[in-house]
Amino acid sequence: MAAVENVVLKGDRQGVSIMIREGTDLAGALEELRKKVEPAKNFFAGAPVRVAVGRELLPQEQEALTQVVSELGLTLVLPIEKVILRRNPVVSPNSEEKGQAEEPTLLHKRTLRSGQRVNFDGNVVVLGDVNPGAVITCSGDIVVMGTLRGVAHAGAQGNLRSTVVAFRLEPTQLRIAHLISRAPDGVVQHPAGPEVALVKDESIQVAAYTP
Repeated sequence: MAAVENVVLKGDRQGVSIMIREGTDLAGALEELRKKVEPAKNFFAGAPVRVAVGRELLPQEQEALTQVVSELGLTLVLPIEKVILRRNPVVSPNSEEKGQAEEPTLLHKRTLRSGQRVNFDGNVVVLGDVNPGAVITCSGDIVVMGTLRGVAHAGAQGNLRSTVVAFRLEPTQLRIAHLISRAPDGVVQHPAGPEVALVKDESIQVAAYTP
């Protein structure tokens, strides 16, 4: 069984949400946050961050949190919310519907090579590239901190609101729910920063990612 994460990090269209579980020591949580964000600082640079914790923070704790977030190149959005983050499910501070459960997130800390497959009921974050011949299938969002050249299927259980985000999108096949998009022929111009694929007007569209 996978270890329970005390710090849950999720990127969305509004920026980054950080959820710190109830009963977690803040110093340990900040160290865990550093380990998760530092490998992809350029990807998250300047993104607004919303934080939810399971208790009220002391002034010195809030100051420490603000300092770490700033050092990581992120912008803290105040106020810090108090939300009871139980082990299952995790509650997002930005759920669009009251009581909506946050999906679990699988963090893969290396490049996915040809022949490797990831299947997960939740979101998948890859700290590396996804090479041709590799496949990611999940029920939530896919975030690749590198170039996506393999097959990605987000929202595999039918969620059309799922997204695929990568520093560069060059997939052999891209799927969101039941919709399928293939790589275009010829040379494709890419933006300087990350790209996002999402469903709009009943089709998968790719655009520059803006937090």
